[in-house]
Amino acid sequence: MLTAYLHQQTRAVDDELRDLAHSRPRYDRPRGRPRKIRELLRSVALSPAKASARHGAVPDVVIRPAAVADTSAVARLAEASERRLPSGLVLVAEVEAEVVAALAVEDRMVLTDLRHPTGDVVQLLELRTEQLRAAGLDTSNGAKVA
Repeated sequence: MLTAYLHQQTRAVDDELRDLAHSRPRYDRPRGRPRKIRELLRSVALSPAKASARHGAVPDVVIRPAAVADTSAVARLAEASERRLPSGLVLVAEVEAEVVAALAVEDRMVLTDLRHPTGDVVQLLELRTEQLRAAGLDTSNGAKVA
């Protein structure tokens, strides 16, 4: 009887953890066979650092829609993340005038730079996306829905 109870409780905890893992967004790349580009980038990338102010100054962060001039930066992020170029409305995050993350609003695909800590910046991008959705903005072309 105790064994059945423990088994039931273990299954309930396992199901809860599985549901939690599926409900939270994942920022890592898809699993599978490691690719040569990923291995090369990991070998040259710096180890992740905590986001902190440099020399006492807080870095400037700008969240804005991607422009035509940002195509090469978004392509670089897509290649580093081993993903395709996003379509539709794309928000980019600039830290100190360098694009370090991008978020495709339609499919919520996140592209990040491996050389910079981007966890906080990705949260800002997601927050801005939710603000756009709450304001009734048509995210496919950036027009306001009446």
